Amino acid sequence: MYDVLRLAEQFEIDGFKFYTSKKNEVKNKTVAEIFDYLAQMEKEHTEFIRRLIKSLKQGAQIEALPEQDTKYYKSRFEGQKIAETTPEDDIADLSVLRMAYLIEKDFMEFYEKAAGNEKDERVKKLLLVLRDWEEGHKRIIEEEIKSIIERNNLELGFYPF
Repeated sequence: MYDVLRLAEQFEIDGFKFYTSKKNEVKNKTVAEIFDYLAQMEKEHTEFIRRLIKSLKQGAQIEALPEQDTKYYKSRFEGQKIAETTPEDDIADLSVLRMAYLIEKDFMEFYEKAAGNEKDERVKKLLLVLRDWEEGHKRIIEEEIKSIIERNNLELGFYPF
């Protein structure tokens, strides 16, 4: 179990580093704010996993799992769908958003597989909560990708995820 949690901790750290660096590279203000929000969520996940590892090593039970709701995010940024970026900048940001999408999808799949292999029901539940958090992040990114595609009338006939 500790191996899975240490790996999860490293994934969250890597996610934080990715979002922190990329938020300064993107042109669209909304995308930068999304990345700032996701960086903070990854930081919170890292801290949660660290506290969990520490308490488990001290013999404690798995603590109550915090809920993470993206409704706050949605209400905060709902009115900011129209951005002041050129189509070229949107396309460049789309590429970075695609990388972010793949990271979140990878994290989600990792937690799903780890939960499937876990025999301890408490640990399985924890891993599924982490999976759900990452799925929420993936949905936020999907929505922004769709927004850019629609705003720029990119007639792909599909969304690239």
